[in-house]
Order: sequence, then structure tokens, then C-alpha cells
Amino acid sequence: MSREEILERLKGAITELDDEAVNRLVKEGLQARLSPLEIITEGLSPGLTLIGEGYERSQRFMVDLVVAGEIMIDVVGILRPIIEASGKQLGETMVIGTVEGDVHNIGKRIVAAMFTGSGYTVVDIGENMPANAFVEATKRYKATIVGASAVLSPVKAYCQVINKALVDAGIRDDVIYIVGGWGMTQEWSDKVGADCYGDSAIDALHKVKMIKVGELPKIRERMRATGL
Repeated sequence: MSREEILERLKGAITELDDEAVNRLVKEGLQARLSPLEIITEGLSPGLTLIGEGYERSQRFMVDLVVAGEIMIDVVGILRPIIEASGKQLGETMVIGTVEGDVHNIGKRIVAAMFTGSGYTVVDIGENMPANAFVEATKRYKATIVGASAVLSPVKAYCQVINKALVDAGIRDDVIYIVGGWGMTQEWSDKVGADCYGDSAIDALHKVKMIKVGELPKIRERMRATGL
């Protein structure tokens, strides 16, 4: 089987949520001298993106995203030691966690899988995390993206606490701060000091890409432009 065939079948296998086929094809890919990064970004990621796009069009279900995300995370766990042994890493680092007072993790894990599939090194610090945990992880892993998930309405305001902690630590300007959860709006995102918010995992990834290429200004730049 050619390298191109393996990558195409990997894409199909994760789209079909066939974890056994994915694991088999990952092994075949390594034997065919595909790099772990190629397997992730050129094989699995396109399939995960297709599922995400299908979900946004109401053609796939949330459970599909969850299962695909778990498959992606499992594969990355297998491939990470190989990547690290070669002296490389997946790419820029993203720190993500659920805010203090909230223990939901499904959306966070889907976002983590989507960013992993796009070549980021994702550090998931877990659920019910205080602001200082986000700051410490950002410093420790030299993260350039910080993601905060808040599903419960009473704790959504904690996203602003995290922003202030990043400012107080002197690292806010060095990162893209993105928030996510049910019912968030651009106005609310601006209020808590985030650079953007994600309606979905794909939307989050898209907006981060837009910020990185300058198509979407960070919040400080937007505020400056409006004279605030």
C-alpha cells in the first residue's frame, strides 16, 4: 500500500469511527516510513475535520465528535513518544482546561483533539482548574494559546479571572486567549478579556488561525481601533 493510500484510508477510518482500522493503519504507516506528524495532520486530521463540518451541518452527531476525538487522543498518546524521541514536537503548544467550579470535559476534549489534529501540542490541565493553574501551565510549557472552557452559567465569569491572572503574570500579550462553552457571544468574550470564543471546535481552530495571520485582531488591537 502506498503512503497516499494509507493516509486516505486513515482519513476514512476515523470518519467511520473505526478505531481498530485506525490503529492498524497507524502501524502500517510507520512501517511505510510515514512520520507521526504526517499520520496525524495528513491522515487523521482531515477525517476529524469532516466529522466536525458534518456536525455543524447537522449531518453528524455530538457522539461522533466525542468518539473521533477519543481516537485521535489515543493515537497521539501512542505517537508522542516517537515524536519526542526524534527531538521534535507536534508544534506550538496550547494549554486548555475547564474553569474552577465546572467539571464538564466533553467539549474541551473535542477542542483538544481538533487542535492536536492540526499539529498543536495540547496540554489538557483538566477540570475545575483555578486561574493560577492556567498561568503555571502556560509558563511551564511555553504555550502560545490558552483555552478556557466554561459550560455552567454561574462560573462563566471566571474566564475573566483567568485573563487577569495572565495579565498579572506578564504573559497575556504572549498568548492567544480563547474561551468556549454554551451561550457565549462576541460581546461576552470581549467583556471577559478573551481574544475570541469558539462556537465549536472547528470555529475555535478557525478563529485562532485567523488571529495568527492577522485577519482577526486580538482584543487589545480591536479595543485600540475603536478608541476604548
